[in-house]
Amino acid sequence: CNPSNRELWQALVREERSRRLPAFQPAGHLGALCALRDLGLAACRGKLLTKCVGPEEALPSTQDAKREAQVLRAAIREGLVPHSSSAFSPDEYSRLRRVIQLNGFRFNANVREGQTGYDIGEVLFDNVSRINHSCEPNLVFNLSWNEVSNTMQIRVEALSHLREGDEVNISYMPEETRQKLSPLERRRQLHQHWLFTCGCGRCFTECGDTAAEERALAEKQKLVAAAGDDWAGVKAGAAAVPQRGAPDARDSSPGRCSSGSSSQGLCWDDLGDPGELKD
Repeated sequence: CNPSNRELWQALVREERSRRLPAFQPAGHLGALCALRDLGLAACRGKLLTKCVGPEEALPSTQDAKREAQVLRAAIREGLVPHSSSAFSPDEYSRLRRVIQLNGFRFNANVREGQTGYDIGEVLFDNVSRINHSCEPNLVFNLSWNEVSNTMQIRVEALSHLREGDEVNISYMPEETRQKLSPLERRRQLHQHWLFTCGCGRCFTECGDTAAEERALAEKQKLVAAAGDDWAGVKAGAAAVPQRGAPDARDSSPGRCSSGSSSQGLCWDDLGDPGELKD
C-alpha cells in the first residue's frame, strides 16, 4: 500500500541476493526498519520495546543479535533509515524484530498466496496488540487500508455479549486455518510462531492440561541452553510463555510478558467505544 515500504522491501531483497551479508530473511527485518524510519528511536524505545518479546532466554544470543544488526547497518548506509538509527544497539534491534513478530498483524491486501509479496506486510496497533489469543475467540477483527489518511486501520467486533470487565480474545490464526488443523498441530504452530503453549478452553478440552507439556518444554529448553545451541534450537525448545497482554512479574511496564501466568489480558472496556473500535 505504501510506496516507501515497497521500496524498502525491494532494497532488502536486493541486499539479501547480493550475499554481502550473512544470510537473512528480508521479511523478518521489514517491520523493524519501517518502525525505525517512521517512528524514530524515541518512539521505538518508549512504545514498542515495552511490548511482549517472549521469554528472555529465547531471544537471540549476543553473537546472533550482532549478525542480525548488520542488516540495520546496511540499511543506514543505503539511506533507507535515518542515520540516528545507528544509536540502536544490536540487542534493541533484535528485541524490536521480536516485538513485530509477536505483536504484529499480517496484511496482504489483494496479494494472494503464492504471489510476490504475500505474507510480508505487517502492522502493529498499540492497544489491539495487547489482546490475548484464544482458539475460541470472543472478538473478530478486520484490517483495511484507509485511503484518506493513508494508514492501516483495524476494526474489532464482539461475537457475543460482553460485560464490563470480561477479558477479550482474538485468534492469531485465521478461522479457516484453525478449522483444518488438528488440535495438537494447531497448538504446535501457535507455539512455533508466538512462543506460547495455548491453554484456552478449547485446547484444554481437546488436548488436556498443559502442565506436563510446559514442564517438558522447559526441561528441553534448559538442555538446549546448556549445550550452547543457536537461536533456531532455542526457539524450538522454548518454554510455554504468556501471551501479549500479560504483564511481566519482574517489570510493571504495560504490555511486558513473562514466564508467569497469562491469566491477565485486555478487557473490552479497555479498548474504548464498543461501537466501532479503531486503533
